[in-house]
Amino acid sequence: MHVSRQAFAIWAFALQLLVSVSADLEGSLAYTSSRHDSYVKELKEIVSIPSVSAQSAHLPDLLEAADWVKERLLSAGLQNVEILPTKGPRPVVFGQYISSPEARTVLIYGHYDVQPPEPLDKWTSGPFDPEERDGFLYGRGASDDKGGFLAAVQAVEAVLRGGGGLRALNVKVLIEGEEEVLSPHLEDFLAAHASLLAADFALSADGGQVGEGRPSLTLGYRGAAGIEVQVDALARDVHSGMYGGAVQNPVRALAQLLGSMFNADGSVAVRGFYDRVRPITQADRDDILAYNYDEDEELKGGVGAVEAYGEEGFSSLERLWLRPTLEIVGFTGGHTGEGMKTIVPATAVAKLAARLVADQRPGEVVALLEAHIAAHHPPACNVTVREMGFAANPYSLDRASPVLATAAEVLREVLGAAPLHDRCGATIPALAAFQTLLGIDTVPFAFALPGDGPHAPDERVKLSMFHKGREAYVRLLHRLDGWGESGPGGPAEDRSEL
Repeated sequence: MHVSRQAFAIWAFALQLLVSVSADLEGSLAYTSSRHDSYVKELKEIVSIPSVSAQSAHLPDLLEAADWVKERLLSAGLQNVEILPTKGPRPVVFGQYISSPEARTVLIYGHYDVQPPEPLDKWTSGPFDPEERDGFLYGRGASDDKGGFLAAVQAVEAVLRGGGGLRALNVKVLIEGEEEVLSPHLEDFLAAHASLLAADFALSADGGQVGEGRPSLTLGYRGAAGIEVQVDALARDVHSGMYGGAVQNPVRALAQLLGSMFNADGSVAVRGFYDRVRPITQADRDDILAYNYDEDEELKGGVGAVEAYGEEGFSSLERLWLRPTLEIVGFTGGHTGEGMKTIVPATAVAKLAARLVADQRPGEVVALLEAHIAAHHPPACNVTVREMGFAANPYSLDRASPVLATAAEVLREVLGAAPLHDRCGATIPALAAFQTLLGIDTVPFAFALPGDGPHAPDERVKLSMFHKGREAYVRLLHRLDGWGESGPGGPAEDRSEL
């Protein structure tokens, strides 16, 4: 068989490139595997910083955490590393590696803030005294999201320092400090820095997998909206014998008002609440069937529910993934301490949180709640509604995304099975914000496990997943680099912002 010199040259170049890419990957993996102990030590360092975004007393700790992240991005080999202010007190940490102005750009997202640790007496070890036990590292933020973003940053370091760098992929990293309070200043920040943050797609290091041997790729997160409702009927608490029956009881009035928001079948009675909700598709049902959800195990065994309950006509996963919900998350009024105190309370307060699905918008849902409250205003009292700053759009990812397909290949390699497609009832505000303000989709690529207990006492991360997550990011970055400048989706735009 005759082979032309030109064809032979092309074949030889392709072979050389393949060998080079393979060697780069092996170098990156060797770099990470030789540093497992030091990488866990780093995780302990950042977990020990009590960067609680919901409590103003911890603002100095948030700034300390931002400084730590900045130094870690610098040591990873990223360029133009900065701590950038937002309109609030919690800054964003940014860094980038530009291989070529014409190369594709991936934006890696995570957050360095954590939930409050209370109740402290439920922790086996201190929430900010990280401790290894039985293959896990325990501490607030170990899973959500310090272990997540740190594994991704360590992977970038391995690629840059152990794998020969990147040829046709730019990397930008954004680590924020207010995700746990629903990122109230992130949209303004993205709008102000859209050019700096320009990318072709994003990866989220916040999220998780169904199991260590059951990989998953999340196609959507619910959005959120929240309000506080206060009912006042008296200038002060009064004697229930002297005034009870002659004046309005704010606790009873508020309870009746809240009750009017729900139907007996478990659905929300607020007019228009479901108007924007998309019908559940056959592809959605196929995802749910493949997930093989066990209600008894997950609800009764997992959280001690008496039984599954929710909107009639839908399964538990349909309710959690694809239907909106309205929850009463707090209620105060009257005497709740020890013993009896016979009063008619002056005030009652409730907090409500809605989780929203694709096409719903928090501002519209708040307006619907306000209209319902006005239409069902109890007599002989004043009702005040306050928005809580708890607002985020829902996020949906097209299952045809080429990045999603590449991520699936990597998960199969690292976790040993083809990933499921799932959705999450929780909220990550940044993902919808990236879609709206930066025009990019985000593939959640994170390695927390359901049993890690994020937001709960004894939060933990499984160290084998911490290491596997880092390996997966190394493999994914090399694969994306291998796409070249004109890989799936066509030529890349100039995203360098140098």
